[in-house]
Amino acid sequence: MEKKFIQDLKVNEQIDSVFMLHKKELKLTKFDKPYLQITLSDKSGRIEARLWDDAEKYNEAADPGDVVRVKGVVQEYRGEKQLKLDFLEKADDRAFDHEDMVRVAENRDKIYDEILGLLYSMRNKWIKALKDRFVADEALMDAFKEGLGGKMWHNAYIGGLMEHTWEVMKIADNMSEMYPEADRDTLLFGAFIHDIGKVHELDARKVEYTVEGGLVGHIVIGHKLLMDKIGEVEGFPKDLAMRIEHIILSHHGEYEQQSPVLPKTLEATIIYHADELVSQANAIKEIQRSQAEEGKEWSHFVTIKNRKYYIKDSGEEDWTGDAPAKKKTPEDFFPS
Repeated sequence: MEKKFIQDLKVNEQIDSVFMLHKKELKLTKFDKPYLQITLSDKSGRIEARLWDDAEKYNEAADPGDVVRVKGVVQEYRGEKQLKLDFLEKADDRAFDHEDMVRVAENRDKIYDEILGLLYSMRNKWIKALKDRFVADEALMDAFKEGLGGKMWHNAYIGGLMEHTWEVMKIADNMSEMYPEADRDTLLFGAFIHDIGKVHELDARKVEYTVEGGLVGHIVIGHKLLMDKIGEVEGFPKDLAMRIEHIILSHHGEYEQQSPVLPKTLEATIIYHADELVSQANAIKEIQRSQAEEGKEWSHFVTIKNRKYYIKDSGEEDWTGDAPAKKKTPEDFFPS
Protein backbone atom coordinates (compact mmCIF):
# COMPACT_ATOMS: atom_id res chain seq x y z
CA MET A 1 0.00 0.00 0.00
CA GLU A 2 1.50 3.29 -1.12
CA LYS A 3 1.48 6.11 1.43
CA LYS A 4 -0.49 9.12 0.19
CA PHE A 5 0.41 12.42 1.84
CA ILE A 6 -2.30 14.90 2.70
CA GLN A 7 -0.68 17.73 0.77
CA ASP A 8 -0.81 15.63 -2.42
CA LEU A 9 -4.47 14.55 -2.27
CA LYS A 10 -6.63 15.52 -5.25
CA VAL A 11 -10.39 16.04 -5.38
CA ASN A 12 -12.25 12.90 -6.59
CA GLU A 13 -9.23 10.71 -5.85
CA GLN A 14 -9.90 7.31 -4.30
CA ILE A 15 -7.59 6.64 -1.39
CA ASP A 16 -6.42 3.67 0.63
CA SER A 17 -3.69 4.92 2.92
CA VAL A 18 -2.54 5.47 6.51
CA PHE A 19 -2.75 8.63 8.61
CA MET A 20 -2.61 9.57 12.25
CA LEU A 21 -6.02 9.87 13.88
CA HIS A 22 -5.72 13.32 15.38
CA LYS A 23 -9.26 13.81 16.60
CA LYS A 24 -12.65 12.10 16.35
CA GLU A 25 -16.13 12.90 17.60
CA LEU A 26 -19.31 10.88 17.29
CA LYS A 27 -22.13 13.24 16.30
CA LEU A 28 -25.74 13.09 15.11
CA THR A 29 -27.21 14.37 11.87
CA LYS A 30 -30.41 16.41 11.99
CA PHE A 31 -32.20 13.08 11.50
CA ASP A 32 -30.45 11.63 14.59
CA LYS A 33 -28.22 9.33 12.56
CA PRO A 34 -24.73 8.96 14.08
CA TYR A 35 -21.67 9.95 12.06
CA LEU A 36 -17.98 10.45 12.81
CA GLN A 37 -16.29 13.84 12.50
CA ILE A 38 -12.57 13.12 12.14
CA THR A 39 -9.29 14.98 11.79
CA LEU A 40 -6.44 13.06 10.17
CA SER A 41 -2.83 14.14 9.92
CA ASP A 42 0.61 13.23 8.65
CA LYS A 43 3.87 15.13 8.40
CA SER A 44 2.53 17.17 5.48
CA GLY A 45 -0.58 18.55 7.17
CA ARG A 46 -4.11 17.83 8.39
CA ILE A 47 -7.44 17.13 6.72
CA GLU A 48 -11.01 16.84 7.94
CA ALA A 49 -12.91 13.63 7.24
CA ARG A 50 -16.44 12.31 7.71
CA LEU A 51 -17.62 8.72 8.07
CA TRP A 52 -21.37 8.39 7.63
CA ASP A 53 -22.13 4.65 7.67
CA ASP A 54 -21.60 2.31 10.64
CA ALA A 55 -20.20 5.26 12.59
CA GLU A 56 -20.66 3.67 16.00
CA LYS A 57 -18.77 0.55 14.93
CA TYR A 58 -15.86 2.51 13.49
CA ASN A 59 -15.79 4.81 16.52
CA GLU A 60 -14.54 1.83 18.53
CA ALA A 61 -11.85 0.90 15.99
CA ALA A 62 -9.17 3.40 17.06
CA ASP A 63 -8.37 6.27 19.41
CA PRO A 64 -6.72 9.68 18.87
CA GLY A 65 -2.97 9.15 18.60
CA ASP A 66 -3.36 5.85 16.75
CA VAL A 67 -2.24 5.45 13.16
CA VAL A 68 -5.19 4.27 11.09
CA ARG A 69 -5.75 2.82 7.65
CA VAL A 70 -8.65 4.51 5.87
CA LYS A 71 -10.46 4.07 2.56
CA GLY A 72 -12.60 6.65 0.87
CA VAL A 73 -12.68 9.50 -1.60
CA VAL A 74 -11.40 13.06 -1.59
CA GLN A 75 -14.22 15.58 -1.90
CA GLU A 76 -14.52 19.35 -1.87
CA TYR A 77 -16.64 20.98 0.82
CA ARG A 78 -17.01 24.75 1.05
CA GLY A 79 -13.91 25.21 -1.05
CA GLU A 80 -11.72 22.87 1.01
CA LYS A 81 -10.64 19.27 0.51
CA GLN A 82 -12.31 16.75 2.81
CA LEU A 83 -12.34 12.96 2.98
CA LYS A 84 -15.52 10.91 2.79
CA LEU A 85 -14.61 7.61 4.41
CA ASP A 86 -16.24 4.21 4.20
CA PHE A 87 -13.60 2.27 6.16
CA LEU A 88 -11.31 2.87 9.14
CA GLU A 89 -9.14 0.51 11.20
CA LYS A 90 -6.10 0.74 13.44
CA ALA A 91 -3.04 0.21 11.24
CA ASP A 92 -0.55 -2.57 11.75
CA ASP A 93 2.79 -1.17 12.96
CA ARG A 94 4.47 -2.74 9.94
CA ALA A 95 2.23 -0.83 7.54
CA PHE A 96 3.75 2.60 8.05
CA ASP A 97 6.87 4.57 8.86
CA HIS A 98 6.29 6.70 11.95
CA GLU A 99 8.44 9.48 10.48
CA ASP A 100 5.76 9.87 7.78
CA MET A 101 3.14 10.56 10.46
CA VAL A 102 4.73 13.35 12.49
CA ARG A 103 6.88 16.22 11.30
CA VAL A 104 10.34 16.65 12.75
CA ALA A 105 11.99 20.04 13.22
CA GLU A 106 15.09 20.56 11.13
CA ASN A 107 18.54 21.18 12.61
CA ARG A 108 17.64 19.99 16.10
CA ASP A 109 21.26 19.46 17.11
CA LYS A 110 22.19 22.97 16.02
CA ILE A 111 19.20 24.47 17.81
CA TYR A 112 20.18 22.69 21.02
CA ASP A 113 23.76 23.95 20.64
CA GLU A 114 22.39 27.49 20.27
CA ILE A 115 20.36 27.05 23.45
CA LEU A 116 23.42 25.78 25.32
CA GLY A 117 25.43 28.73 24.03
CA LEU A 118 22.92 31.16 25.50
CA LEU A 119 22.76 29.25 28.78
CA TYR A 120 26.54 29.09 29.15
CA SER A 121 26.77 32.85 28.57
CA MET A 122 24.99 33.49 31.88
CA ARG A 123 27.04 34.86 34.79
CA ASN A 124 24.92 34.53 37.93
CA LYS A 125 26.49 31.68 39.94
CA TRP A 126 23.15 30.47 41.32
CA ILE A 127 21.41 30.36 37.95
CA LYS A 128 24.49 28.70 36.41
CA ALA A 129 24.35 26.01 39.10
CA LEU A 130 20.63 25.52 38.41
CA LYS A 131 21.30 25.35 34.67
CA ASP A 132 23.89 22.63 35.31
CA ARG A 133 21.26 20.50 37.09
CA PHE A 134 18.92 20.71 34.11
CA VAL A 135 21.54 20.12 31.41
CA ALA A 136 23.04 17.16 33.30
CA ASP A 137 19.64 15.43 33.43
CA GLU A 138 20.06 13.43 30.20
CA ALA A 139 16.60 11.87 30.26
CA LEU A 140 14.98 15.29 30.67
CA MET A 141 17.09 16.85 27.91
CA ASP A 142 16.39 13.94 25.54
CA ALA A 143 12.66 14.44 26.12
CA PHE A 144 13.13 18.19 25.64
CA LYS A 145 14.80 17.65 22.25
CA GLU A 146 11.98 15.34 21.12
CA GLY A 147 9.10 17.27 22.69
CA LEU A 148 6.13 18.94 21.03
CA GLY A 149 5.52 22.66 21.37
CA GLY A 150 1.78 22.06 21.30
CA LYS A 151 -0.86 19.53 20.31
CA MET A 152 -2.44 21.47 17.46
CA TRP A 153 -1.88 25.22 17.44
CA HIS A 154 1.86 25.87 17.35
CA ASN A 155 5.10 23.87 16.99
CA ALA A 156 3.07 20.65 17.04
CA TYR A 157 5.87 18.42 15.78
CA ILE A 158 8.89 16.55 17.12
CA GLY A 159 11.50 19.09 18.19
CA GLY A 160 8.88 21.82 18.25
CA LEU A 161 9.28 22.44 21.98
CA MET A 162 13.01 23.01 21.65
CA GLU A 163 12.53 25.18 18.56
CA HIS A 164 9.91 27.30 20.35
CA THR A 165 12.14 27.62 23.44
CA TRP A 166 15.07 28.76 21.31
CA GLU A 167 12.94 31.45 19.67
CA VAL A 168 11.72 32.77 23.04
CA MET A 169 15.30 32.77 24.36
CA LYS A 170 16.55 34.77 21.36
CA ILE A 171 13.87 37.41 21.87
CA ALA A 172 14.59 37.50 25.61
CA ASP A 173 18.29 38.01 24.90
CA ASN A 174 17.56 40.90 22.52
CA MET A 175 15.12 42.45 24.98
CA SER A 176 17.76 42.37 27.72
CA GLU A 177 19.85 44.71 25.55
CA MET A 178 16.93 47.04 24.93
CA TYR A 179 15.85 46.93 28.58
CA PRO A 180 18.96 46.62 30.78
CA GLU A 181 16.69 47.02 33.80
CA ALA A 182 15.68 43.39 33.19
CA ASP A 183 18.11 40.82 34.57
CA ARG A 184 19.52 38.99 31.54
CA ASP A 185 20.27 35.71 33.32
CA THR A 186 16.81 35.52 34.87
CA LEU A 187 15.32 36.28 31.45
CA LEU A 188 17.35 33.65 29.61
CA PHE A 189 16.82 30.93 32.17
CA GLY A 190 13.12 31.79 32.50
CA ALA A 191 12.77 31.51 28.73
CA PHE A 192 14.57 28.16 28.82
CA ILE A 193 12.28 26.59 31.43
CA HIS A 194 8.97 28.38 30.79
CA ASP A 195 7.51 25.39 28.87
CA ILE A 196 9.70 22.61 30.27
CA GLY A 197 6.62 20.88 31.71
CA LYS A 198 5.55 19.99 28.17
CA VAL A 199 8.11 17.18 28.15
CA HIS A 200 5.62 15.26 30.33
CA GLU A 201 2.41 16.94 29.20
CA LEU A 202 2.48 15.71 25.59
CA ASP A 203 3.30 12.35 24.04
CA ALA A 204 5.51 13.23 21.06
CA ARG A 205 4.87 9.91 19.31
CA LYS A 206 1.08 10.07 19.47
CA VAL A 207 0.76 13.88 19.38
CA GLU A 208 -1.62 13.53 22.31
CA TYR A 209 -1.86 14.58 25.94
CA THR A 210 -0.50 12.21 28.54
CA VAL A 211 -2.62 11.39 31.58
CA GLU A 212 -0.36 13.65 33.64
CA GLY A 213 -0.68 16.38 31.05
CA GLY A 214 -4.45 16.17 30.98
CA LEU A 215 -4.85 16.10 34.76
CA VAL A 216 -2.08 18.45 35.87
CA GLY A 217 -0.88 20.52 32.89
CA HIS A 218 2.53 21.79 31.87
CA ILE A 219 2.62 24.86 34.13
CA VAL A 220 2.28 22.77 37.29
CA ILE A 221 4.57 20.04 35.92
CA GLY A 222 7.21 22.60 34.99
CA HIS A 223 6.99 24.32 38.36
CA LYS A 224 7.57 21.01 40.13
CA LEU A 225 10.57 20.21 37.91
CA LEU A 226 12.01 23.63 38.69
CA MET A 227 11.53 23.32 42.45
CA ASP A 228 13.08 19.84 42.45
CA LYS A 229 16.19 21.20 40.69
CA ILE A 230 16.37 24.26 42.96
CA GLY A 231 16.30 21.87 45.91
CA GLU A 232 19.50 20.30 44.58
CA VAL A 233 21.38 23.62 44.83
CA GLU A 234 22.25 24.18 48.47
CA GLY A 235 21.61 27.73 49.65
CA PHE A 236 19.75 28.85 46.53
CA PRO A 237 18.43 32.38 47.30
CA LYS A 238 14.72 32.42 48.09
CA ASP A 239 14.05 35.74 46.32
CA LEU A 240 15.72 34.55 43.11
CA ALA A 241 13.81 31.27 43.27
CA MET A 242 10.53 33.19 43.49
CA ARG A 243 11.43 35.36 40.50
CA ILE A 244 12.11 32.29 38.36
CA GLU A 245 9.03 30.47 39.70
CA HIS A 246 6.95 33.51 38.78
CA ILE A 247 8.05 33.30 35.15
CA ILE A 248 6.77 29.72 34.82
CA LEU A 249 3.56 30.44 36.72
CA SER A 250 2.69 33.62 34.81
CA HIS A 251 3.86 32.88 31.27
CA HIS A 252 0.32 32.40 29.94
CA GLY A 253 -0.29 36.01 30.84
CA GLU A 254 -3.99 36.11 31.66
CA TYR A 255 -6.35 34.21 33.94
CA GLU A 256 -8.49 33.47 30.87
CA GLN A 257 -5.49 31.67 29.37
CA GLN A 258 -5.15 29.40 32.42
CA SER A 259 -2.38 31.45 34.02
CA PRO A 260 -2.32 30.89 37.81
CA VAL A 261 -0.94 34.43 38.30
CA LEU A 262 -0.50 37.51 36.14
CA PRO A 263 3.01 38.67 35.10
CA LYS A 264 4.20 41.09 37.79
CA THR A 265 7.91 41.53 37.01
CA LEU A 266 9.65 43.00 34.00
CA GLU A 267 11.25 39.63 33.20
CA ALA A 268 7.94 37.73 33.43
CA THR A 269 6.21 40.33 31.26
CA ILE A 270 8.88 40.00 28.56
CA ILE A 271 8.69 36.19 28.59
CA TYR A 272 4.88 36.21 28.36
CA HIS A 273 4.85 38.47 25.32
CA ALA A 274 7.79 36.69 23.65
CA ASP A 275 6.03 33.34 24.17
CA GLU A 276 2.78 34.71 22.78
CA LEU A 277 4.49 36.32 19.78
CA VAL A 278 6.46 33.31 18.56
CA SER A 279 3.66 30.81 19.23
CA GLN A 280 1.17 32.86 17.18
CA ALA A 281 3.69 33.51 14.41
CA ASN A 282 4.61 29.83 14.21
CA ALA A 283 0.97 28.79 14.06
CA ILE A 284 0.26 31.14 11.15
CA LYS A 285 3.46 30.02 9.40
CA GLU A 286 2.24 26.42 9.69
CA ILE A 287 -1.14 27.38 8.23
CA GLN A 288 0.65 28.98 5.30
CA ARG A 289 2.93 25.96 4.87
CA SER A 290 0.19 23.34 4.96
CA GLN A 291 -2.54 25.18 3.06
CA ALA A 292 -0.63 27.21 0.49
CA GLU A 293 -1.64 26.48 -3.08
CA GLU A 294 -0.96 28.54 -6.16
CA GLY A 295 -3.49 31.36 -6.33
CA LYS A 296 -5.07 30.56 -2.95
CA GLU A 297 -5.66 33.66 -0.86
CA TRP A 298 -7.38 32.53 2.34
CA SER A 299 -6.82 29.70 4.81
CA HIS A 300 -9.49 27.43 6.22
CA PHE A 301 -11.55 29.04 8.94
CA VAL A 302 -9.52 28.76 12.15
CA THR A 303 -12.07 28.18 14.91
CA ILE A 304 -9.67 28.83 17.79
CA LYS A 305 -8.95 32.33 16.40
CA ASN A 306 -12.40 32.98 14.87
CA ARG A 307 -10.97 34.01 11.50
CA LYS A 308 -9.40 32.98 8.23
CA TYR A 309 -5.82 34.04 7.49
CA TYR A 310 -4.65 35.74 4.31
CA ILE A 311 -2.02 33.31 3.03
CA LYS A 312 -1.38 34.39 -0.56
CA ASP A 313 2.33 34.20 -1.32
CA SER A 314 3.64 37.78 -1.59
CA GLY A 315 5.91 36.56 -4.40
CA GLU A 316 2.81 36.39 -6.61
CA GLU A 317 2.09 40.12 -6.20
CA ASP A 318 3.40 42.98 -8.34
CA TRP A 319 4.67 45.17 -5.50
CA THR A 320 7.40 42.70 -4.55
CA GLY A 321 9.45 43.53 -7.66
CA ASP A 322 11.31 41.22 -10.00
CA ALA A 323 13.24 39.38 -7.27
CA PRO A 324 11.18 38.71 -4.17
CA ALA A 325 13.13 38.02 -1.01
CA LYS A 326 14.24 34.44 -0.54
CA LYS A 327 12.33 32.62 2.18
CA LYS A 328 14.37 31.92 5.28
CA THR A 329 15.55 28.37 5.90
CA PRO A 330 17.22 26.92 9.02
CA GLU A 331 20.57 27.23 7.22
CA ASP A 332 20.14 31.03 7.26
CA PHE A 333 20.18 30.93 11.05
CA PHE A 334 23.00 28.38 11.29
CA PRO A 335 25.71 29.26 8.73
CA SER A 336 28.28 26.53 8.29
